[in-house]
Amino acid sequence: MQKKEIRKITTETKQNTKDDVKAFWNRNVCLTKFIKGEKKGTKEYFQEGEKIRYKYHYYLQHLFDKIAQEYPNGKLLEIGCGIGTDLREFARRGMQVTGVDLTENAINYTKQHLEAFNLKGKLIVSDAEKLPFKDNTFDVVYSFGVLHHTPNTQKAINEVHRVLKSSGKAVIMLYHKISLNYAAHRILDVPFDGSRKDRCPVERAYTKEDIRTMFERYNSVDIKIDYLFGTGWKFANAIMPKFLHRALGKKIGWHIVIEGKK
Repeated sequence: MQKKEIRKITTETKQNTKDDVKAFWNRNVCLTKFIKGEKKGTKEYFQEGEKIRYKYHYYLQHLFDKIAQEYPNGKLLEIGCGIGTDLREFARRGMQVTGVDLTENAINYTKQHLEAFNLKGKLIVSDAEKLPFKDNTFDVVYSFGVLHHTPNTQKAINEVHRVLKSSGKAVIMLYHKISLNYAAHRILDVPFDGSRKDRCPVERAYTKEDIRTMFERYNSVDIKIDYLFGTGWKFANAIMPKFLHRALGKKIGWHIVIEGKK
């Protein structure tokens, strides 16, 4: 059967390399630009990051509970752990956690984060397209808003499938092309991540049809849409009633949350 072409939106050029991506995220470790007034690396710093993250990413705590209940004490890999906010949530729910990130800065933050809360986890600087694990290692592979930033997203998704155990689950968030946030960014010429002066080298958005093709190796794939506006749209988030924000998020939201069963 002939493969369908994946229609993707990307700012990358032929000159963009994985080194460019790594350098960008070393400068812009996820969430750090939003945390103010606390000393970096302290428990208070990470608690402030937690408040910010889950205020806007309101559906994540429910998702964490669901995963931990489905795979109690399971082995979980997070690809792109950032400062470790989500990885801590899985660890405190009793899961055996491993975090990988392309950047040394992120791994250092996550190490400090877990230590601040007396939690354990394995942390490795690693490329999502070439994971340093044997086949069939993890019960769950979780990656939130990361794989659309690697030069070969499909290769990374295939790696996720490889390291999952039989009947294991991939839980992946990618950006949604058919969304209000996507349209706003394009109209205003604002990059999805970074700034006009320091743009993320690789960023993509996909349709549901694209996702089904990309995850065709999986035995079952569940797709949900959520999260109407990005964290940066403070005014829009402030004036819109919460019920309307969440209802529209499920129709034209920025996040495609994929649960793929191997």
